Amino acid sequence: MKRISLVFNLYLPKKDLLETILQRLEDQKTSHGIDLIIVDKKIDDSSKKLIKQIVTGSKKIKLEIIKVDEHISFASSMNAGIHHAKQEIVVILQQDCIPLDSQWLENLIKPFEDKQVVATVSKVQFPQELWKPLDAFTKSLLIREQGTITPLLDEKGCAYRKSTLLSLGAFNDKDFQTAGEDFDIYIKLKQKGRIAYPDATIIHQHPTDFTTRLKKVKQYANGFGTLVKMHRKKMPHWHIGLLKATPLLGIPLFLMSYPFEKGIALYPAHVLLTPLVHFLYIQGFWKGFFTGHQSIDIFPQK
Repeated sequence: MKRISLVFNLYLPKKDLLETILQRLEDQKTSHGIDLIIVDKKIDDSSKKLIKQIVTGSKKIKLEIIKVDEHISFASSMNAGIHHAKQEIVVILQQDCIPLDSQWLENLIKPFEDKQVVATVSKVQFPQELWKPLDAFTKSLLIREQGTITPLLDEKGCAYRKSTLLSLGAFNDKDFQTAGEDFDIYIKLKQKGRIAYPDATIIHQHPTDFTTRLKKVKQYANGFGTLVKMHRKKMPHWHIGLLKATPLLGIPLFLMSYPFEKGIALYPAHVLLTPLVHFLYIQGFWKGFFTGHQSIDIFPQK
């Protein structure tokens, strides 16, 4: 049986969600075995017991847990798993991402039959049970993620050729702490081969609130500014990022950036928040641009 490596990063995971993800992996209808590499940033004993209970006896999954320092960056934890992987195809899955169905893995790795493919990307679905309770202002900040979207590349449920990743130095954990490393590797991978977008979807089970989402504006802008400084015109929409980060001149761009195809009900909230979002974006973008490093982290260590 052919095998793939699956890197699964864990930091104080929710047990019910952890159980669902592991069971969904066990239920995958695939011709490939799974070398499950759990990167243990911080897992309590009960979660470790749960993991072993589900995986023990599996004919499909072989488990290995590697311990890393809980304070290392997001990119560094992924790199630890990638370097540990024994298979050429490496899938990266996060602790809040549930494969939608039993065909997810097979569909995700099938494009690698084409030797030109260097990475594949899952579609990302934001669940309705998390969307509905949100207030209008939070929804206006999240509206681009409503429903199912296809990112250019992120780490929520993507697969990579290990040899290609390592030839690029894996994820850049020197310049990116919590945001931007996905776009950085996207730009580099595009120069090495083709990125495929198969019919594979993960459910992003990540609750949020207004304050957290507002802080993310600054965090993401910090990553974008770093990327523009680093890659210049190779960075998609670099000129839009620069204009958005220009005081006052950026406001019309924020107003026009609303996805009207998703309806106009939330546009008033979008308009009211625009000055504040613009201010936070300016702070984050220029900090990343002038320092050349993404450093803003909105989640304190627990």
